[in-house]
Amino acid sequence: MEHDPNIFRDSSQVIQEVEDQLERILQKKFRDVDSDLVDRINREKEAARKRKEEIEREFDKEKTALTEYRTMVHDFEEQRAGLLNEARDRFQKVLSFQAEIESLAKATVEEIKRVNEIQGRLEALRTQTSERAAFLKNDLRERFGIVAEVMEDEPKPLGLDLDEELEKLRKIKELLAIESAAASLGRLGGQPVAQEDLAVMDAAADKAGLDIPAIPDLIAGPAADQPEAPAEVAPEPAPVLLEAIPEDDVVACLESYRRTEPANGCGEIHYFQKDKAVIVDPEKLLDAVERTLEEGQRLSAKLGLTESPKDQFFIKQELINWQEGLRALFLRVVKMCEKSSWRLPRYAEEILNTQVLRRLLERLSMENWSNLEEFAGFSAEIAQIRRAFQARIEPRLAYLLSLKQEIEED
Repeated sequence: MEHDPNIFRDSSQVIQEVEDQLERILQKKFRDVDSDLVDRINREKEAARKRKEEIEREFDKEKTALTEYRTMVHDFEEQRAGLLNEARDRFQKVLSFQAEIESLAKATVEEIKRVNEIQGRLEALRTQTSERAAFLKNDLRERFGIVAEVMEDEPKPLGLDLDEELEKLRKIKELLAIESAAASLGRLGGQPVAQEDLAVMDAAADKAGLDIPAIPDLIAGPAADQPEAPAEVAPEPAPVLLEAIPEDDVVACLESYRRTEPANGCGEIHYFQKDKAVIVDPEKLLDAVERTLEEGQRLSAKLGLTESPKDQFFIKQELINWQEGLRALFLRVVKMCEKSSWRLPRYAEEILNTQVLRRLLERLSMENWSNLEEFAGFSAEIAQIRRAFQARIEPRLAYLLSLKQEIEED
């Protein structure tokens, strides 16, 4: 059998063509892989670029928010400094006015004493004149038989109601005492001023040498060495003292004005309302804060005795829940005071007001009670406010009467 040599040559060409095709296919696949790799790299680069831009935008927002917060804090500090300066100036005016009133009160006492002495001398002169006239009448009748007509009564000096004037002076003294006690409770320079009660006016009067005696003592003083005051001057009825007003009646009246409403599901807000006047009850508000802090103290003590990380987590979460409840309560009160007709009593507004509540609200929003140091700091500030408030509303009857008047005046 013969073999054709062209068959091998043709087969070689076919194989070569197949190899060339395979090579081309291989190169194409390499190019496709490289192209896919390049596309994927480009897509990753584009995604990375977009992500960077998004991060930059978020960072710019944070920077803007931080700048706004810094501006807000700066404005707050400026306003606070301005209000403190105004408070200092007005307090200095109060002190100067008080000094003037004390001086005038002292001069009034001295002048009243002089008037009392003059009335005594006039009465003595009238008695001597009457006796002398009677003696002359008898002398003329006995010696000359002349019956002289003598004035039955001479004009009396202008009557002054000393009781009334001294009562006015006593009321001025009481007003000074109340105003002085209220002014002494204000904050100057960010530091609390020492608390004074209604006796601060008496102490100031003693220091200045001002001795305002009681009405019976002042009247009885010159009368011991002088004739009796004219019978026409009758004492007025004694004024009604503050202690004579039943405190229970005032409390019952205030309770008739009491209202409550839920504070975002976290406790209740107690307030007094009559017509349009809405006044938050600060005592109930402080009581709610006190109950929350007592629970926080219990959880803090429990946290210090717990070693299990799991139990510590749940205790801390419960602490934060109590903190959030108190924050919701303050937030509700602050919003209603700023946007509605609500307000806190004027009697103690230098101690507990909307600014104080907002400062406490900011602490509750920024601090974390699971940090025991921050919880202790907040508790200390509340304790200081509560002590100042309790000192301010003593005597309690004066506070209740002021609250009742503020509710009813609108």
